[in-house]
Amino acid sequence: MRTHSRTTWPLFAAVALVALLGLFVLHGTISGVVLFADLLAFIGVGVYALAGEDVNDGCGGIAGGTSF
Repeated sequence: MRTHSRTTWPLFAAVALVALLGLFVLHGTISGVVLFADLLAFIGVGVYALAGEDVNDGCGGIAGGTSF
């Protein structure tokens, strides 16, 4: 359940636009640098989107969650 109200879709849209720029407009080394920075930005936006959420790791999983 979402505990924090964040609008993250503009951040993900910005990352997607920079990726398109790096893929189709830029060439050579600068394209690689932009795409690598965009990958790091995508990971950062994902972390930001999930920061502060409740972890429900006792709900199941392979080992049954937190019960060993």
